[in-house]
Amino acid sequence: MKLLLKRKVLDIVKILKKAGKYRLALCIEQNWDKTALEYSKQLNFWRPKKSMEKELLRAFDKELTRLGTRGILKLDILNSIKKRRVLQTAPHLGATESPRMLCINWLGSLAVEEKSTSTQGGDFYVVGMFSGIPFSNRSRPGRINKKVDTINLFPSNLQDGLVYRSKIPTKLVETVDQLPNKISKFLPLAVLGNSYTKWALETCQHIEGTILKKNNLVFLDINEVVTEYLAQVLQNRFHVLHKIFFNPKWRKEFIEAFPNEAMFYVPIMDGKYEKIENMTLFGNILKGKTKKIDLSNSKILIRELKEGRLCPALLTSFVALSFLNQFKCLGSFAQVEYLPVYQEKLAKLKFMKEFKIEKIPTANLTTGLFPEKENVYPADMIIKNKKLKQGGKILFGELLLNMKSVLLESYFIGDNRKHDKK
Repeated sequence: MKLLLKRKVLDIVKILKKAGKYRLALCIEQNWDKTALEYSKQLNFWRPKKSMEKELLRAFDKELTRLGTRGILKLDILNSIKKRRVLQTAPHLGATESPRMLCINWLGSLAVEEKSTSTQGGDFYVVGMFSGIPFSNRSRPGRINKKVDTINLFPSNLQDGLVYRSKIPTKLVETVDQLPNKISKFLPLAVLGNSYTKWALETCQHIEGTILKKNNLVFLDINEVVTEYLAQVLQNRFHVLHKIFFNPKWRKEFIEAFPNEAMFYVPIMDGKYEKIENMTLFGNILKGKTKKIDLSNSKILIRELKEGRLCPALLTSFVALSFLNQFKCLGSFAQVEYLPVYQEKLAKLKFMKEFKIEKIPTANLTTGLFPEKENVYPADMIIKNKKLKQGGKILFGELLLNMKSVLLESYFIGDNRKHDKK
């Protein structure tokens, strides 16, 4: 059985290498024969070499407070984040996830042990969900995702709108009110005009915590965390990010390494429809198709971050998390390709040498699908009271083989090619 699995997995590896997806191929080649539990332990092992910036810890604190986490529990989570510095960054922010994302969170959290009492502290599996996407993203972040009869929560004029800092619309409130109790009892109260991301994160955490039988899952909006961090450090003229955005010499070197790379996303109105545009560094401005932000005064950008919906893009987020604060970011098949590309480019910049970012692990593959009988949507599982029976002895290669077609059809960034985060 294992020999047959090896042959099938190595066939996938061969095809990936031929397609130029060498990092993904290597991750699979090196780890396919580990059990899920063994691989989860490997993923969750990390010893950062430098302290976490106080500004980033405060940013995590603020996001947890926004989500209603307080007291000893919040302190325990913050201590775990500070100590472990391991973050799952594969999922997009939505109320319910796909079978693959459920498998990712099962795999990632498998080796993260809970403590028996809160007074002992404890380790937490933290999921930094990415909200810098439109509601039309293929993860369907504005829906209750089911195998059939998916439930749309957002009106048509917001389908291409930005999830980040979005508000609960009338359609969501009315739709939830009409849902049968077997679904609605698992959803938080939906209040018109309140934060959609908070509502979605609470929903996702409750559903997946119930399915995985874990009390140490923490779902948060990683874009909110990075925004708050930026709003703090950009006030410090000695900070590297302040110099990237506001020092002409450093900014020029950065732009040469990352030409046309999105630094932020911002929502814009096209008639009655909300859409998203990328903001890139261009000389002394952040430039989108319709919006510009002057970088001659740092207070302008800081105000946009604090008061608006200027959302940190992938590169900006990973500079803050992985490369300045040494987070081991777990990700799916696209991330293990593009994050090392970011790393290689940043490591060549003169002003980044002191951070020794070449030592940060960036190809940390978490993906897979359970065997077919277990591959149901989390929402379907919770509605039908279906139990997850998968054990940790299954080989990682088996989880990968169940999504062979997805792996072979995946795409990722080259230097400037369009890419999907996952």
